[in-house]
Amino acid sequence: MKRLIITLTAILTIAATTESFAWGRDGHATIAYIAERHLTPKAKENIEKCIDGRSIVYYASWLDNHRAEHKSWGRLSHVCHYDIHSFEAIGRPHQYMKSTINKLKNYRELPDSALKVTIYHFVHSFGDYHCPGHVALYDRTGEKTKRVHTSSYDCYLATKKSRWNYHKLWDAGIIQILHPDWGYMDWGHALDSSISQEYIDRVTAGTWEDWLQDVAKTTHTVYNIFNRVPKVENEKDVSDKELSVVSGQTLNEYGEYAAEQLLNAGLRMAKIINEIFGE
Repeated sequence: MKRLIITLTAILTIAATTESFAWGRDGHATIAYIAERHLTPKAKENIEKCIDGRSIVYYASWLDNHRAEHKSWGRLSHVCHYDIHSFEAIGRPHQYMKSTINKLKNYRELPDSALKVTIYHFVHSFGDYHCPGHVALYDRTGEKTKRVHTSSYDCYLATKKSRWNYHKLWDAGIIQILHPDWGYMDWGHALDSSISQEYIDRVTAGTWEDWLQDVAKTTHTVYNIFNRVPKVENEKDVSDKELSVVSGQTLNEYGEYAAEQLLNAGLRMAKIINEIFGE
């Protein structure tokens, strides 16, 4: 773990000043690439047979590129919902992931076309579910369920001097803010090359439900960082003075969580694929 922290610290030194943004494609490819690095030869061979001999990295963003054909995916699974106190999963997204994994467990019984799409859904959505921008937290202690934290609000991004949607910041910003010149292989090597087996064993212990609950807890911490940042002051180009300011320092804090979530998602994805396709 100490070596991981050192690696992340080195990666995050330029976060405050860069201006280009792209989480989606690079982030998903990084997760799939890390997963691929940890596949057993048998699992890699079997899953690639199911997707025309290609790497899972090739299809990591397939679902984003085919949204129009899979509209139900967005309604069912795009954002995960959790109880803010127990971190218990709420609603359809977890049912979607459970159904997807169960289909993969019976992959030999699926038609080829259905199997391909199921793999594409899993590789993409499992990565989404590790992104704090795809998590909403609810308080169910009162008479009505109240949404406490969600990514569907705006903030003032200091490095861009403009208003940004918080979801967009995570979904299309964090990765290149951290290192705009890197591709997914650079990220994969930087995050994955120096981790210990003890770290791998720790983050992949338990079930996928346990892992996503851990993501919810991490997201709670991330939202708390956001809640303590100052509001907009003395910014002539911003009329809404209630917007919270995301500074370079805040981005660095976010960056540590983003890098850790990319790594953990890849390691956990590999474990699932190895268990299903490694037989």
